[in-house]
Amino acid sequence: MAIWQIELDNRDVVQYRRRLKSRGFISANYFSSNGFDLTKMRKLPGEGKLDAVRCIIGQSVRWYYAEEQAEFARLKGLVR
Repeated sequence: MAIWQIELDNRDVVQYRRRLKSRGFISANYFSSNGFDLTKMRKLPGEGKLDAVRCIIGQSVRWYYAEEQAEFARLKGLVR
């Protein structure tokens, strides 16, 4: 499990977001709105329990997490 870091231009964001979604990565906003604790989720990739992508778009930083792994972590009780 790993954290990938990507720097994008504003014009590349939409295309790359589609690519992430097709590979099973979902935005942190989705997880936040569905009751996941993002502070705990940010620690899991560092511990090797979850894949994450950190997208830097200008001054903005957006996180994307592997949906299947995040759901499994929730079932295990790691993220509540």
